[in-house]
Amino acid sequence: MDDIVRIIDVGARGGIDSRWMPFFHNLEVIAFEPDPEECRALNSKTFPYSVTFLPVALGAHDEEEATLFICKSAGCSSLLRPNIGLCSAYPYGKEMEVINQIPMTLTRMDTVCTDFQPDVIKVDTQGTELDILHGAGHLLDNALAVELEVEFVPQYEGQALFSDIDSYMRQQGFLLRGIRRTYWRNKTQYAHPYGGQILHGDALYLRLNRINCPKGHIILSAYRQFDLLAHFGASKLIPRQSIIIRVLSQLLSHYSNREMRRFVDRLRPKEATDWHDPDFF
Repeated sequence: MDDIVRIIDVGARGGIDSRWMPFFHNLEVIAFEPDPEECRALNSKTFPYSVTFLPVALGAHDEEEATLFICKSAGCSSLLRPNIGLCSAYPYGKEMEVINQIPMTLTRMDTVCTDFQPDVIKVDTQGTELDILHGAGHLLDNALAVELEVEFVPQYEGQALFSDIDSYMRQQGFLLRGIRRTYWRNKTQYAHPYGGQILHGDALYLRLNRINCPKGHIILSAYRQFDLLAHFGASKLIPRQSIIIRVLSQLLSHYSNREMRRFVDRLRPKEATDWHDPDFF
């Protein structure tokens, strides 16, 4: 069916993002979670969409040997060793401490997903995203959207940075649509809500020349790219704002976007060690 969105989710800890909630009946998902304990937990749950969770670690080559470094904060775990020399300058860096190591044998994405052509590929693997893209092969050719975690500084040893990934994605015919950034604050005796090192984020890439189709409109709605939906004449997938939001928007309409962002930044608690953009805009 034209409105079934097929998703490959690599690094599926916790299940797929709630942005897809309005479209659960339109989804078919293959999800990869190499942490065997987390994958067992995911497979023990019931989800309102069609999903298969696989305890497989993906890479650029089949049968390549690797190690999964389990960090104190499980979501920081990676096939790359954390760059403690950099991370130790930030309070959040203590979460990067390695508490376990699990040997892994890597597999290419196109080796596992031989009969599954994804419309969306999401990869959040803490530094190995470019290797996984290399292992996607032809699966990347027909994808309409790709969501990737990217690092702007070397959070992990030997990793590809955003500039490397962006260059590769442009070569594959994708256009960068948006970035959702994460900042870390340096260790200090004096805490202030301003300042911070841009460390990593999530990048959204689209094939604009092919996304104007029923499943493409669902993807755009899930990522809240409502201006592009309106441009394509698919406003039926743009949810109506609540009356409370409409009233607040009207009251705040005389403030510029920059002034609004400055106001929000002033509300950031002094104790915050990291903070994030809410979405890809």
